Amino acid sequence: MDILMYLVAATHLYFCPFTKVEESFNIQAMHDILYLKTNISQYDHLEFPGVVPRTFLGPLFITIMAFPFATILKCFHCNKFLTQLLVRAVLVSSTLKIVFGNSVGNWFVIITASQYHLMFYSSRPLPNIMAFPLGQYLLVKVKYLDTVMVALSSWIRGKHSLLIWSSATAVLIFRSELVIYLGIIILMELFYKRLKLFRLLKLGFLAATTVLTISIVIDSIYWRRLVWPEGEVLWFNIVLNRSSEWGTKPFLWYFYSAIPRGVALSLLIVPFGVLYDIRVARLLIPTLMFVLIYSILPHKELRFIIYVFPVLNISAATFCNKVWQTRFKPKGIKNVFALFFCTCHIIGNVVFTIVFMSASYKNYPGGYAMTQLHSFESNHLDANYTIHIGNYPAQTGVTRFTELSNHWTYSKKENLEPGCEELMSFTHLIVGSRSRDNEEMLPYRNTHTVITTVQGFSHASFNYNTFPPLKIKFKTQIFVLKKNTIKSGVKQNIKKIVEEFKNEQDSEKKIDLNLDLLDKNTKKNRPKQ
Repeated sequence: MDILMYLVAATHLYFCPFTKVEESFNIQAMHDILYLKTNISQYDHLEFPGVVPRTFLGPLFITIMAFPFATILKCFHCNKFLTQLLVRAVLVSSTLKIVFGNSVGNWFVIITASQYHLMFYSSRPLPNIMAFPLGQYLLVKVKYLDTVMVALSSWIRGKHSLLIWSSATAVLIFRSELVIYLGIIILMELFYKRLKLFRLLKLGFLAATTVLTISIVIDSIYWRRLVWPEGEVLWFNIVLNRSSEWGTKPFLWYFYSAIPRGVALSLLIVPFGVLYDIRVARLLIPTLMFVLIYSILPHKELRFIIYVFPVLNISAATFCNKVWQTRFKPKGIKNVFALFFCTCHIIGNVVFTIVFMSASYKNYPGGYAMTQLHSFESNHLDANYTIHIGNYPAQTGVTRFTELSNHWTYSKKENLEPGCEELMSFTHLIVGSRSRDNEEMLPYRNTHTVITTVQGFSHASFNYNTFPPLKIKFKTQIFVLKKNTIKSGVKQNIKKIVEEFKNEQDSEKKIDLNLDLLDKNTKKNRPKQ
């Protein structure tokens, strides 16, 4: 049964092979570690450092695991983009670790695999997902009803040393906001006197010192300055509260939008799991408290609370398993309805997943633009082409893994005005624009040829008079341009001259026609003698 989750995650990876700007640092770091190795001066993060620094420990761990397979791909001269798929596949394998012991585990896998977001994000190189092996060791056994992080698993089993060490690693290296989630759990252990304060301080100090030292030493080498990345992230987001510059959401947004989308129809049966097993409530209390407290920050994204989805799913799985075990007991229509709903909600989740996947498939136009450019110029991969990648394409799928020619020069230089001399020097341009008549495109009307256009996801619309009633709409978002050669420029000038000549001939004909009409009118109006 565990293979189901890997297959679903692999399906998402296959249909959405590209990455977005949120994943940019980690995916570029993986590329540079694999291909540039110790040549840190050429690393992407030094040219495009981003708003805040991120740790190299996650990418370093993934690339170490992927290195043997990446070496095999290099030996066979495989497309470099396959390596991007490889490192993301390794991320999946390190994210989803599942052990089963009973039917609750089976229901948990079925429910989780039917949902979209957890499976989709499992291969995404985000800091949240880098923390997921610590935050997502899915353990479902007969003895322990826990389906959560290594830390939560350790908490349920009373392994406080592992709880503190995994918490320190998750908080101090990857995501500082987890201090709320894991801090609540540790405080609960102190309150119920299952954990002694002195032991917490001793283990906490040792774990924090070790983890901080590793992060500062390794990351300072790569960033070429003394740095604790997650400390700067914490200062930026919490103290300065500058994350709100990227948009804000209402206080309860996680509850009425993010969680319903994350667990889909399974949310309807989550409360029933608490009724059937009180141990589920023990998991849900710190989970919901974490979301409530974290909602104070105005900038919100679904991925920030992705750690809570497995906990909600174990509650739903508990209810479904209880219904399944009692399906043959004579409880009349009530039991039949419950079993029917448990089955149908899985189907509903799959429908939602298909809709979301259809939109996501077209949500990476930059990556597809790079693919089409290399396909169009496949016979000139050894030419001295220069490619400029605009801001929007760079944010929607372009990575160093998509730079497939060693002879081409790729540039993502920012803040260049459309049509400026520097942009005109490139042989190819990948421009984010919705129309040929937009400001971004007008300067290139007479100097460049449009190789191809790439559509991206626009919006979803409902029309209850059609089937299916939901339609996914797309629109042009990127133009791939090639600079005209001298020969094509001459042709264009000749065409322009011919058009002007035709216009002059048409004007002369109109003048002759007007003179004839004038002559006729003059003769007609001439008085008779």
